[in-house]
Amino acid sequence: MGVAVAALGVTTLVHIAYLPRYLPDEFTRSLPYLALGWLSYGTLFYALGRLKPALGDGRMPTMRATDVGIGLFLFSIVLSGLIDTAGLTIATVPALHALPGVGVYVGLALAGWGLGIRTRTVNEIAAERR
Repeated sequence: MGVAVAALGVTTLVHIAYLPRYLPDEFTRSLPYLALGWLSYGTLFYALGRLKPALGDGRMPTMRATDVGIGLFLFSIVLSGLIDTAGLTIATVPALHALPGVGVYVGLALAGWGLGIRTRTVNEIAAERR
């Protein structure tokens, strides 16, 4: 629970205090803050996935949520880059970049949550076999 609270705090701090200073004008200066925000956001959902009870019957959960999350994250990044390359930058048409932006965060949430559930189940199975 402490990891989830800490990750939520870091995510909030980065997205409210640091990113607005640099995005969209100074994109290269905002990249470290953006990466830190994404990492803490993914960690938040990883911690939430760890809190969810495992399946209980020894079955391993699929990695489908993680796969879909990583795929959606990458697709959203590429789509945003294609839109930007077409001349429709975040500064000129911010609404057009909203959908890929939402896709990035949904993808991170799915990937973190799926890894968290899988890790908890693996740890429970390992503890039972000791």
